Amino acid sequence: MKVSAVVTRAVFITVEVFAALMFLFPMTMGIIDIGNVFGLTAVSAAFIVTVSFDRFSAFIKRHLKKPSGKVLIIFTGSVLSLLVLYAVVLTASMIFAAVNRPQSPDAVIVLGCKVQPSGNPSLMLQKRIEAASAYLDENRDVICVVSGGKGGNEPESEADVMKRILIENGISSDRIIVEDRSSSTEENLSFSLELLREMNIKAENIAIVTDSFHQLRASLMAKKQGAEPFAISSETPIGLVPTYWVREWFGLSHFFVFGR
Repeated sequence: MKVSAVVTRAVFITVEVFAALMFLFPMTMGIIDIGNVFGLTAVSAAFIVTVSFDRFSAFIKRHLKKPSGKVLIIFTGSVLSLLVLYAVVLTASMIFAAVNRPQSPDAVIVLGCKVQPSGNPSLMLQKRIEAASAYLDENRDVICVVSGGKGGNEPESEADVMKRILIENGISSDRIIVEDRSSSTEENLSFSLELLREMNIKAENIAIVTDSFHQLRASLMAKKQGAEPFAISSETPIGLVPTYWVREWFGLSHFFVFGR
């Protein structure tokens, strides 16, 4: 085997092992979902192909000589290529939505996330609160809606936890509207917009505070409900980015098919 081929294979293996560790890391924290399961499966398949590339290449060449094998390989390759292209387009769209910063929004909507049994916000919820607090501190004429109900294992609603910490961070309670009934992103936005409109606030231009990977789906749902969305993206812990980013591909696909 040529030296260049050995180096190339070593690089691929290194990348694949690193990617596998990134998808495994959330599992050590009890986070197991379609994002890391699918990601780990895809990376494992790529690793198997890399370490046995000579046999894989011979297998492909052998079956390309048969009409049925050629059709199957071309079909499989086409489907995989389309899926990769779909993932690239989704990723580009997610990045664009995440950096679509607001200019002068009518209101800010902070989307909820898990509250720990202790009553403290989860790490991701804490990051959303920090992002909202920083924006509200810089834009003192903007009000916000904290949105999130109380889950079965949460001691209080996500909205109440967010409001409490925002007040501790110096944000006036007069600027905070509590929406504590929602249990999904769609309800977060629907119930929050409903509250704003009941208060005669236009809510045409809204800034959504959530993780960057979540901004595209949230913005599509907001547009569906008649609002023009902008993004205030919170910082997602780096070890969780691959899992939640891949999971969001499935969340977006579900939205495209079912509209929710």
